[in-house]
Amino acid sequence: MEPKQDAHEAKMEEIFAAFDEAWTKYWESYVKLQDELYETLRAGREVSWLAAIDEDKLSDINQVQRELFAGMPRRLDYAPLGQITRDLDGAPNKIADLEAMLASLEEGCRSLEAAIALMKEKTRLLKEALRAEEP
Repeated sequence: MEPKQDAHEAKMEEIFAAFDEAWTKYWESYVKLQDELYETLRAGREVSWLAAIDEDKLSDINQVQRELFAGMPRRLDYAPLGQITRDLDGAPNKIADLEAMLASLEEGCRSLEAAIALMKEKTRLLKEALRAEEP
C-alpha cells in the first residue's frame, strides 16, 4: 500500500472511532432521557387523576390516556448485522438521513422544552389553587 492510502485509511478509522464514541454517548443520553420522560409521564398521569370527581370522570380520563398511550412509539427495532449494508457508496445518503433526523430532533427538543415549561406553569397554578383551598 502507498503511504498516502495508509494515512487516509488510518484517518478514516480515527473518524469512525470518534463517531462511534459520540453515538454511544448520544445513546446513553437518549436512554436516560427516555427513562426520565416515562417517570414524568407516570407522575403527570397521577396528577391528572386528581381531576376525577366521580367514577365516570375517572373512566373518561383513563380512556383519553389509553388512547394517548396507544399512539406512543414502541421500542427501537434492532437490525441484525446480516441486514446491514456496508456499501460506502451509500454513505452520503445515510449521513444525509442522519443529519436530517438530528435537525428534526433539535426541533423536537425545542417542542419538548416548551411542553415542559407549560407543564411547570400548570403545576405551579395547581399548587397555588390547592394552597388557596387550605384552611
